[in-house]
Amino acid sequence: MKERKILIIGAGIGGLTAGIALRRAGFQVEVFERARELREVGAGIALSPNAMRALNSLGVMQPVVDRSTVLEAVVSCKSTGEMIASLSAKLTDLPSVCLHRAELQKVLSSAIPPGCLHLGEELVGIQSSVHEVTAHFASGKSVSGHAAIGADGLRSRVRAELIGDGKPIYRGYQCWRGVCSHPAGNVLTESFGLGLRMGVVPIGPRGTAWWCTANESESASDASEGPRAKLLRWFRNWHQPIPAVIAGTDPSAIIKTAIYDRAPVKRWSNDRCALLGDAAHPATPNMGQGGCMAIEDAVVVARCLSDCDNPAAAFRTYERLRYPRTATVTKISRYYGSVGQWQRPLAAWFRERLLRLGSGQAAINGYLKFVNYDSSTIAITKKRRRFPGAARTFDN
Repeated sequence: MKERKILIIGAGIGGLTAGIALRRAGFQVEVFERARELREVGAGIALSPNAMRALNSLGVMQPVVDRSTVLEAVVSCKSTGEMIASLSAKLTDLPSVCLHRAELQKVLSSAIPPGCLHLGEELVGIQSSVHEVTAHFASGKSVSGHAAIGADGLRSRVRAELIGDGKPIYRGYQCWRGVCSHPAGNVLTESFGLGLRMGVVPIGPRGTAWWCTANESESASDASEGPRAKLLRWFRNWHQPIPAVIAGTDPSAIIKTAIYDRAPVKRWSNDRCALLGDAAHPATPNMGQGGCMAIEDAVVVARCLSDCDNPAAAFRTYERLRYPRTATVTKISRYYGSVGQWQRPLAAWFRERLLRLGSGQAAINGYLKFVNYDSSTIAITKKRRRFPGAARTFDN
């Protein structure tokens, strides 16, 4: 079965979704994760209709909905609580949902047979030949297959071997995330201050997740006062429930991460190996589309591999289909994050005007076009058309 075996490096959202999609397409799949157990890490994650449509095509949407809050609206506010703009989440055929990242991982991992998931396997190298690709692990294990997919995140070892373009780029601000039992509603809010932002995210039975960002150096530490005390110093006078959800979070469970991305590149593969999700196109989290793009990638790459026996050609098609959309997400997310972190009063005033403009009908139409994307039905093969009177055909 080696000629139908796909090796997946990384058991995050993208890697697990790729495993599900490839198995449904008839491939044998082996997923390798360097962590020794799939622990409950992370906080909340939002999935918009484009991701839900992909999950629905794989038969795992309903279990995700069952563990989620179905959103009614996304609201932007000032730090005082005054609303700036609102977008209804009821404009599409499928819901937008929020849930704990660990709940999503449970749904996805439960759809992968246990024998296909290998924990505690850290990749040390990957080699392609004419007929197969081989992954080598720190345990001494080597496994060969038809093709390999690197879904190993922002600091991807597979990317380092395929592209070798160095470290990701720090974008000037840090992010803190947490979860507490504060009662959850069904509205996601993002509030803006001077160089500070705060998001409050309902995540179903688990209560409320939150995140906040602040302009800091890449090496800034919270050690002197601890993360919760530091955040309360910044946010204690903001509107409720912001101070309450920070105060209600175990300080040892607050996660801090610096915010990075990379410049978009069109080439994510080499011979029989390709990248997926953050390994291919990491974006700052400002559009809430990082996980969604990885889920879409998984569906598209499975369709491309199923459509073409040559993995190198299949990966070229996958890149062609995914680059424009993912590059747009990366660029808009970076811009939105830059604007969101403005800290001068005049700039903040101008930002409010931009947000109000972004809630108009033209912006809503653009949002609907974006989230109505269906990765399970887009055309995989290039169409060819013949122009009247022409002796040759041209690719679209």
